[in-house]
Amino acid sequence: MQSNQRIAELLVRLMVGETLKQDELVERYGVSLRTSQRDLAYIRRAMSEYAAGELVERQGTYRLSRQSEEADFEMALTASNILLGSRALNQPELNATLEFLSASLSAEMRSAVRHQLTIPRGSYVPLSRAKPLLHRLKEVAACIAQAQKMVFTYHSSRPDETTAQVHHAQPVALFFETFYFYVAMFSEEHQGYWLYRLDRIEAILEKLPGEKLDYDERFSLQEHRHYTYLLDSGSMTQVRFIYRNYIQTVLDHFPNSRVLKRNVDGSYVVEAYMKVDGAMLWLMSQGAGLQVLSPPSLVKSMRESLAAAYQQYEK
Repeated sequence: MQSNQRIAELLVRLMVGETLKQDELVERYGVSLRTSQRDLAYIRRAMSEYAAGELVERQGTYRLSRQSEEADFEMALTASNILLGSRALNQPELNATLEFLSASLSAEMRSAVRHQLTIPRGSYVPLSRAKPLLHRLKEVAACIAQAQKMVFTYHSSRPDETTAQVHHAQPVALFFETFYFYVAMFSEEHQGYWLYRLDRIEAILEKLPGEKLDYDERFSLQEHRHYTYLLDSGSMTQVRFIYRNYIQTVLDHFPNSRVLKRNVDGSYVVEAYMKVDGAMLWLMSQGAGLQVLSPPSLVKSMRESLAAAYQQYEK
């Protein structure tokens, strides 16, 4: 094997994360120890000249340490933990995605990531009916990119719909939120934008050319993040309430909320704009730590809902 071809092969092996052993190189390529060391010196100089990383030597072995390796390790570890916390993927897709996230790391760094993830991976609990999602994610993303409509069967969570129904809609945004992937679509059945859970789409029957949607009325994921909790429905409402729990919880769930004042007892008066259907779910989840002040219609709804809940526990 010519020296240029040999050096190119060594470089590729290093770039894919192999750790090279000096004695194995001498035997495999049929060269002297001095020639093998010269090959590696060429690679070391080239790496240094182009700031592409460092050739690390340790006890007769060589591996490539990229300059961004520490940052790559941190990002792979962070993304892996977020994925494990999501519970969204079934076990085979989870394993494949975790391997992908650390694939570009060196063997040493991959081993470190696996070690750090031992407990999180061992305690991973997928959703009770987790379905394969990766291919469906790709399909829907392609429809968004190509402005296509979809004809699909969808299994709603409504108790009066026990079988999957055919829907016609144009997807415009794909995002993840609280265990599930959602697709915002302009729906013919709902005559406007509607959120569909990706795992409830049973089959895509047909893909058709879509339409240019009105820019001024398009779905805004940013607004959804600011004003919605679980249910993206109901009228936009200005809500004021007393909050006795950790105030950052409100500011995280509703980024547009603001503290009007702090009371002498340590509670806060908060104002926020919310879509009322989801707002009810969140407001009630805070229990005695929250008291709605306005609007009166929401105060009435909260009182009725809490009274109905209380009645279930009366003797």
